[in-house]
Amino acid sequence: MIAGPKEVKLLVLDALPPTAMDIFKNSGFKIDICLEPLSEAQLVKKITEYNVVVLKDDREEQYLTDEVLKSGHRLLAIGVFGKNANCVDLEVAQSMGIPVFTSPFQHQGSVAEITISFIVLLARQIGDRSKEIHTGEWNKISAGCTEVRGKTLGIVGYGQVGSQLGVMAEALSLQVVFYDTNSVMPIGRATSRKTLDELLKESDYVALNVTSTPENVKLIGKRELGLMKKTSYLINASYGEAVDIDALAEAVKSGQIRGCALDVFPNQPNGKKAEFKTPLMGLKNVLMTPNIGDFTLEGEMRVGTEVATAVVNNIKLGSTVGTANFPSISAWPLKAGTRRIINVHRNVRGVLQEIDYILSGYNVGKQILDTKDNLGYIIADIATDDVTTEIVSQLALLAHTVKTRIL
Repeated sequence: MIAGPKEVKLLVLDALPPTAMDIFKNSGFKIDICLEPLSEAQLVKKITEYNVVVLKDDREEQYLTDEVLKSGHRLLAIGVFGKNANCVDLEVAQSMGIPVFTSPFQHQGSVAEITISFIVLLARQIGDRSKEIHTGEWNKISAGCTEVRGKTLGIVGYGQVGSQLGVMAEALSLQVVFYDTNSVMPIGRATSRKTLDELLKESDYVALNVTSTPENVKLIGKRELGLMKKTSYLINASYGEAVDIDALAEAVKSGQIRGCALDVFPNQPNGKKAEFKTPLMGLKNVLMTPNIGDFTLEGEMRVGTEVATAVVNNIKLGSTVGTANFPSISAWPLKAGTRRIINVHRNVRGVLQEIDYILSGYNVGKQILDTKDNLGYIIADIATDDVTTEIVSQLALLAHTVKTRIL
């Protein structure tokens, strides 16, 4: 049971954006910072005393493992500052009633911007000319260089990133067409295409903005590359497995397409430093970056604000908006004269009836329930200042209760 935010102990395992640290400090959290890498055994020992743990998502291996989480008996929430939570065993965290917060959308503007930069750099062969002049070669040629205005950008996947990319592209006087398996409303002057093949045939630049799903594996292969214009370019800053790299390398070598730019690759390293090889190495008018499209100062600040705010709202109000492993409930401010009961339980038949039976002895002002997978999450406000620990004990004794809190 948490009596107030001043009692919340927070463990910071990575350097966080200043915006995040300010939010935690202003919320009264007691903050301990431990930036040195810890072994699993060290984490198991250290995590036992904390209510909240926060870290970044850029780790090669899972950091908060099964064993580590199971030692976190006081853990109420985990914040992962990034778009995924691969560094946390989400299944175990869910089974323990620990929400894991991420920020999957705040980097999208950054990804759209790097795609725009790739378009201009490819059109003017800047990568090759820059590499040459760094080695002392003055090679003033412009064969095949074009302006981007008036050209057609084909966007594959017109979601959050794709639609932002379309708006930016129109500002450069590009014509925007898109293909998406879902029916989506175009923004600006963008127009949809019924098939991927249709888009590939007419686009001067093809930008992939697809998700990591099985149907998108090798979405672009030898056949699809063969449909593209010989003066066109392929850009992928979304999902590495979406492109058949061997087929792409052959298409560039043979002149089937004029060049490409990739920020993601199949089986790419997860860490910051690693050796890396690809068939695209050394090819002309090929730009490659090590998955940095979603890393900008502004993006990091937005992520910091979103994740830190979500964690604080969970501790103070019980909100679960922004979690990767919990049902999403936006909690409301707690009114004076009320106490809030939060119950995490296994989502099985009859459990809600058992919970309501216990709550029926109180004046419940507002109640909300949502479920995800095998987990149920309920918030109930009771119109009284004096709620004893008896109600928490009763809920805790239910066979399917995972965790109960009172605010």
